[in-house]
Amino acid sequence: MRLIIILLAIVTNSGPIAARGARPADASARPRAVPFSLPQQQPPERSLVGTLDEVDAAAALIVVKTATGRQSFLVQNGATIRQGSKTIKAAELGAHRGERVKVRYREAAGGVRRAEWIILASPPPSRGKGNGL
Repeated sequence: MRLIIILLAIVTNSGPIAARGARPADASARPRAVPFSLPQQQPPERSLVGTLDEVDAAAALIVVKTATGRQSFLVQNGATIRQGSKTIKAAELGAHRGERVKVRYREAAGGVRRAEWIILASPPPSRGKGNGL
């Protein structure tokens, strides 16, 4: 509390004291605006749907095949990979080759696509031998 009162006294009294001894300032002595940089904006998030064609777990790279061609993605460290309600590790993606997949990604400088979310199609329900179909 005491510190706040002291700070208020300094702030309210510093203006008149400084003004008494101050000389008129010319334009060159005025403080210049300090340029500041805005934080880097992230590129917009995009998505792509296709078939998981290739997986290189060591390079954290996946290739998705679409009707328009093949697209490569770097799997971000900490990317969310899901199939239905199940969370999958990036190392397990190789077992899902040929499955439908949706990739949410951001395209970084140089055209590198960084996958942040990978959603695999839910597996079809398993049919038992005893259900007569």
